[in-house]
Amino acid sequence: MSRRQLILFVSCIAVILIAGVGYGIYSHRSQEKQNKILSTDAGYAEEEITHADAAIVGKWRNAENPEWYKVYYDDFDEDAHMFWGKEWNEAEDVVEEDLIYHGNGWFHWEKKGSELHEYATMDMRDVPIHTGYLLLLSNPDSLVYCQQGHRHLTSHFSRAN
Repeated sequence: MSRRQLILFVSCIAVILIAGVGYGIYSHRSQEKQNKILSTDAGYAEEEITHADAAIVGKWRNAENPEWYKVYYDDFDEDAHMFWGKEWNEAEDVVEEDLIYHGNGWFHWEKKGSELHEYATMDMRDVPIHTGYLLLLSNPDSLVYCQQGHRHLTSHFSRAN
């Protein structure tokens, strides 16, 4: 192979590699744009994001025990396919800052129709403990539910600041 043929061969290989890399970058960006929608404030929002029921999301204070708090987040856990929440009772000398992130006091939650399901987490084990509730009232100011099968165990919450 002459020197001229070698230079031509290497140049062809370089052009093919550059074209391949360019196509890969173009197709990746194209795929990203397909997964996004244009939002009203000129940024992009993911189309596939799961959102929680806005009437439940927020910090709540129990009416009967104003030192018992529950917080329902719109933070979706991809692994559990549920949202995160946490609760604490200051009457039991537990404050929000005492909770270890996603440990005791934290729970996964989901709403299915008029049912609210919570799955408590623990610091030491990955064994969720289920508690099911029947939603009796859910609006921006009040959250009222009872334990499934125990209508006499009703909890009333008002939105906390």
